[in-house]
Amino acid sequence: MDNTLAAMKTAMRVLAAVNDKREPDTADLTELRRLAPLLADMPADELACDVIKQALQRRDALRKALRAAP
Repeated sequence: MDNTLAAMKTAMRVLAAVNDKREPDTADLTELRRLAPLLADMPADELACDVIKQALQRRDALRKALRAAP
């Protein structure tokens, strides 16, 4: 779950930068593109939103799996 949280934190930093009308950190953008290579050509805000969406979906799937385990 730590990777999921790290992905969301990175995406939130990018969204904060976009919201403040400044360039997101290059390392954060590189990390988002690594996390979602098929979406790498999207604008930074859309990429960040999709990374958050994917992270939440993974976290939800993990929680469901843990609840279903004996």
